[in-house]
Amino acid sequence: MVVFLLGTSLSASDDSGKAPKAPAGMAIISGTVTDANTGEGLAGALIEIEGTTLKVFTDLEGKYNINEVEAGTYSLKVKYISYEEKSLPSIQVNAKDNSVDIQLEIKK
Repeated sequence: MVVFLLGTSLSASDDSGKAPKAPAGMAIISGTVTDANTGEGLAGALIEIEGTTLKVFTDLEGKYNINEVEAGTYSLKVKYISYEEKSLPSIQVNAKDNSVDIQLEIKK
């Protein structure tokens, strides 16, 4: 059992850096959340699609993937402690990969 888990873990790590592929008829929204002043990736930022249950946190580099999104128009909401909350209305999602990079400003 341990060997199987290690094999699965190693296999998953081999695909790092590659965007996942969306199932037929579904799309993926991916991108990076960064500090608007420094360009540094923000680890642990919350990205959610308003009106759905779809939400993810960014990884250690500020990157995220929201999988299995139906094609359509959505509003994204992004939250990160000590930063201004940001809403991105009218994000067009087509039936393939969609890139949305987001910059956040520090709260004043």
